[in-house]
Amino acid sequence: MCTIFSLTYNITTIYKRDMKQWTPGEIEEFRKSYRLTRKALGELLGVTVQAIYQWERRLRTPSKTVKLLLERIEEDLKRRKEVKEK
Repeated sequence: MCTIFSLTYNITTIYKRDMKQWTPGEIEEFRKSYRLTRKALGELLGVTVQAIYQWERRLRTPSKTVKLLLERIEEDLKRRKEVKEK
């Protein structure tokens, strides 16, 4: 229960501040900078490879929920990278 509350709190906190809009270029750049395949990013977000492709090609836009998850994943990956470099 604490984990769910914590995740809800974190997502609410992110949502209340300026949410990153995640343009197609930003999604692709994020994915490539962390050497993630479309499949790997899709698994992290719980979406299909086709969804990632469509976002990167401006055929569809990610929902607010996905944008929040992308932001959270980006924060976690940055933190892990910083710890690894120390």
